[in-house]
Amino acid sequence: MSADGMTNGYAIGVNLAGSDDTLRLWKIKSGQVTTVINCGINWQTDIGTTGVAKILVERSPEGKWTFSVSTLAGDVIGTGSGFDNELFSNNWFCIYYRYSSTCDRLLWIDDVDINGTFYEDVEAPVITSCDPAGKRSVILCLNEEPEDGIMIPENITLNNRETNPSSVIRQGNLSYLIEFSQNFKNRSKNSLNINILCDLSGNCSQNAEVEFTTIWAETGDIVISEIMADPLPEVSLPGKEYIEITNRTGYTFSLMNWRLYGSDQYTLIPGTLIDPGGIVILCSISDTSLFKKYGRVTGLKQFPSLTDGGKLIYISDSTGTLIHGVEYSSEWYGDDLKSNGGWSLEMIDTRFPFYGKDNWKASASRKGGTPGSVNSVSDSNPDIFFQGISNVFPEDSVTVSLSFTEPVFNLADDISSITIQGTGISNVNASDPLFRNFLVKLTDPLDRTQLYDLAASGDLHDFSGNPIQKTGFKFGLSEPALTGDILFNEILFNPLPGDQDYLELYNCSGKVIDASRLKVVSVNDASGERSGAVSISEIGRCILPGDYYAVTTDKKKISERYFSADADHLFEAASLPSMSDDKGHLIMYNRELEQIDELAYNDDMHYSLLSSHEGVALEKINPESESGVASNWHSASESSGWGTPGAANSVCVEMPPASDNVVLSSSKISPDNDGNEDFLTIRMNLEGNGNVVSVLVFDEAGNYIKKIASNLFAGNGASVIWDGTGQDGSTVKTGIYILLITLYNDSGKTARWKKVCTVIRN
Repeated sequence: MSADGMTNGYAIGVNLAGSDDTLRLWKIKSGQVTTVINCGINWQTDIGTTGVAKILVERSPEGKWTFSVSTLAGDVIGTGSGFDNELFSNNWFCIYYRYSSTCDRLLWIDDVDINGTFYEDVEAPVITSCDPAGKRSVILCLNEEPEDGIMIPENITLNNRETNPSSVIRQGNLSYLIEFSQNFKNRSKNSLNINILCDLSGNCSQNAEVEFTTIWAETGDIVISEIMADPLPEVSLPGKEYIEITNRTGYTFSLMNWRLYGSDQYTLIPGTLIDPGGIVILCSISDTSLFKKYGRVTGLKQFPSLTDGGKLIYISDSTGTLIHGVEYSSEWYGDDLKSNGGWSLEMIDTRFPFYGKDNWKASASRKGGTPGSVNSVSDSNPDIFFQGISNVFPEDSVTVSLSFTEPVFNLADDISSITIQGTGISNVNASDPLFRNFLVKLTDPLDRTQLYDLAASGDLHDFSGNPIQKTGFKFGLSEPALTGDILFNEILFNPLPGDQDYLELYNCSGKVIDASRLKVVSVNDASGERSGAVSISEIGRCILPGDYYAVTTDKKKISERYFSADADHLFEAASLPSMSDDKGHLIMYNRELEQIDELAYNDDMHYSLLSSHEGVALEKINPESESGVASNWHSASESSGWGTPGAANSVCVEMPPASDNVVLSSSKISPDNDGNEDFLTIRMNLEGNGNVVSVLVFDEAGNYIKKIASNLFAGNGASVIWDGTGQDGSTVKTGIYILLITLYNDSGKTARWKKVCTVIRN
């Protein structure tokens, strides 16, 4: 009945919708037709094409509609009544009759009478409602149709006239969808202003204003508070997977069209309401009956599979905004018995939802979990520290991957909060759903010969508001590792009970080496079998020239055990190759399976006077010396805590500068493993590459004490150590000792040197 099909009003007639010939009173709103009154009169049979009927329709001020149908003589044919209190702008009346050619001139309408009390329109339009339709849009309704050119973006402003809408879309004669380019103020009043509001009669008002309040869930308002990833064997709960979510706020939210993600796949959450402080159990729709007795349950058609070992799961709202997520692991249980199934993981303190591993532990409930109720491990567990940058790695010459230890939600909105010396930044985009990893696009390509510093502003903070601590990181473009570029430097193969092994590497090249391109295998010397190759890192990491790189399967435990550890150079891997407690054989390869370094270790390489080697690391005396020479290794000192993962070795000796062929690290030693002059390093600086040396120790009376090296192929230089023990491993007495170094080479040349060292025993 109108060009846009959006007619609003009331009509009485037959077959306006449907084709049953029943006389009805219809309501038409935005083109949609609904019945207000059905009187039951069939026009075809009760009136016919030759009959005449009088129709009377009335409406009370309260919205009660009645109509009656009678003959011209006044005999009532039928009546009806209904209620609808909505009014529309009544500007016209019309007769609409659609017919086929055979029905032409069979309908006649006469004696149309419209009466009532008519008022002249002298009032300007008013806003009747303004309802939020999202985070940045509202539906605004007027009491009468406005003049053309009124409902346009330039005539409408938001919040003290700061912002115009991006679009105004008419939805009906009296309603409009108004959308802005930025979000409204959440959980507080917003004001919308129409500068000039006029109707079709020319009545106008200035600055028509309406207030509205929007409420939506923000990141961290609803949290995943419990995860049952491995329900079997059952304890007391149903042997089915579930996730529990908790509303941390004082507001009620609808979960309509929210999404639960399990890695890259998602399922829609039905339109469940979650009350303030409320808890909802999410499970497969087929399992809802099993969990109803524990609390409110919402079944999902495709519940994501929760892998036992760990997985990234997260929830977003209908606009795709992250609400909460967690990348859990079986290691989070903190209990080997409970990690084997039947027990849930519970969040300790929901006030700190992005605290990560330190805010989760195995349920303490005898049932195995607490779905639908407060967690059994609930306790105060504040997040008071944000470490900051955990890794920077160039994916290519113009793209850098940047990682943080916790989510950073404000980084992409303020790229000026990070800088890279020597190049600019064009944009920053999150590369994981939890905003821990980002891709940084550079304005200028990186130079392979240069190292770069990335610096973060101290204004960056974690979800709990803790300011960033580690704000700087050095990186560079990596190059392939070749034989001898990176060497084994420290190894813990016999840890204390409950501790883990660790390996440490040292980059003695001038290159930046990618840790993810290095693999280590263990070799069974008896059978010759090799284990599977284990990657040192699952992600790209820069090992800079002269840097140490230690790796273990439990960084926290190793850091706590060894106080000399450098946490910035200690990393966690999913696994390490098998290392037996008495002896072993390790080989390091690059990704192309070219051998980089090799180490055969055994318990005899430890300092012989130690009462126990358990928990004591083996360290190289010189990180650039050959890994395959046993004499290049020594037990870590007691003063260092028996290990220095990620840091310079406690037994590393700085040799005095000299031009002599043979140089001693000191003129005296006190071999008590206190970290101070515990052993003597003998360094040989030789000419040519075909040199073979032997080193013997005698006391001042000329008695033979020990053979330190026998026919050692030294090349153009080598280092060996003496730890102050005799040939049988016993300690030598305090006194003066003579070292005899003999050499012969491939040219037939021989040489001999004598050096003196004093041993002091306390």
